[in-house]
Amino acid sequence: MAQILVTIDESITTKSIRHAIEMLKGVISTSLYDTEKKVSKKKAQETYVKDSLGRAFDEIKQNNISNAKFQSLDDFLMEC
Repeated sequence: MAQILVTIDESITTKSIRHAIEMLKGVISTSLYDTEKKVSKKKAQETYVKDSLGRAFDEIKQNNISNAKFQSLDDFLMEC
């Protein structure tokens, strides 16, 4: 079975577009996906990862500047 992805302008009602597509010969079903929520979730995850990596690099820089010893893995796991 083949699928076709159609992107529409928000100013047009999706109900009328779906109805028109459903009337075409061979169309089995139509589905509506709200891409804004998916994009927002993905953007939030990307921002979180970017911020986390930024904090990690800042910590490495600070330790290099002060010649401090990094925490061992065993010490880190004990804190958790």
